[in-house]
Amino acid sequence: MTKSYELLDSGDLSKLEIVGGYKLQRSSPTSAYGKETPGIWNDLHALYIKNDSGSGHWNFQKKVPESFTIEFSNLTFKIKLTPFGHIGLFPEQETNWNRIREIGKKKQGLEVLNLFAYSGGSTLACLDAGMSVCHVDASKGMVDWARENAKLSGLDSKPVRWIVDDVMKFIRREIKRGKKYQGLILDPPSFGRGSKGEVWKIEENLSELMDALMELSDSKPEFVILSCHSQGFSPLTLERILSSRIKTKGNYETTELYIPETSGKKYPAGFCTFFKKS
Repeated sequence: MTKSYELLDSGDLSKLEIVGGYKLQRSSPTSAYGKETPGIWNDLHALYIKNDSGSGHWNFQKKVPESFTIEFSNLTFKIKLTPFGHIGLFPEQETNWNRIREIGKKKQGLEVLNLFAYSGGSTLACLDAGMSVCHVDASKGMVDWARENAKLSGLDSKPVRWIVDDVMKFIRREIKRGKKYQGLILDPPSFGRGSKGEVWKIEENLSELMDALMELSDSKPEFVILSCHSQGFSPLTLERILSSRIKTKGNYETTELYIPETSGKKYPAGFCTFFKKS
């Protein structure tokens, strides 16, 4: 197992990373600025080239394994270079994982619902913090990937349900069953499709989703992590989406997500509102 993740630099609509010892350049629409250290953007292992359809391909300049593992934030992740440019790790979420761990120090056994859960970083943090998790994603491949990450991190025996389903359909069934959750985590995409082709559009569906989640938590959750990468949803928008629905006192932390670069700069990586009950 190779250790480490580093973001070396970003700019000119790209970012430069070291992942498990491999030097990768990926497209980055948020990097509409100049590179901080242009002299280091050479000797790559792989370059991801995005096409107009939203997919793309990797141009391998040196040998890179089909998959490998790294340690990050005291967890172990399987890394794969996917056709969509994702690698299975979202380092900007580490701040939220640390928040989860702090909650777990004070409140054990919380039941948490993690939606659009992808490769499971937040699920792993919850399990590590002594919580039980329902992990939901529409992609069976991603749920299998998350399960593998749990096993690699020594957390596969912890209380977790792995669900492959459309998020809204699953939540409606949970409401009918009378299920309740104390923690809610979601990082919804701008656009997506469910397990049977259901269409998700954040502008049209997020309000309905949040209303349903309040039913699952009696509008009094212990904590909520709502992050977003969509244009038109600012940090203030996310905070108001939560504060207009949650009916208990608590603290809101509303920030931009970022990844620190070795240059000392911050790479912009979305928005987040974190609510914790008083």
